Amino acid sequence: MSPFNSIFEIKLSRGIWRVTLDGAFYGDYRTRGHANDSAEAAAAALRKQGRTVKIVAPIEGA
Repeated sequence: MSPFNSIFEIKLSRGIWRVTLDGAFYGDYRTRGHANDSAEAAAAALRKQGRTVKIVAPIEGA
C-alpha cells in the first residue's frame, strides 16, 4: 500500500468499537459515535497532509 493511502476500519467486538489504521490498533471506544468521530477527525488531519483516506465500517442496522 502506498504511504499516501490509508484505511481506517471500525468494528464492534464484545461491546467495544475498535478502530484500526492500516491494520494497526488506533483506539477503542464505548460508542459507535465516538469511534466514528475519532476516525473522521484523524482522516481529516491525514487528508490535509495530502493522503487519501477511506473509512470502512459496518452498515448501521445490519
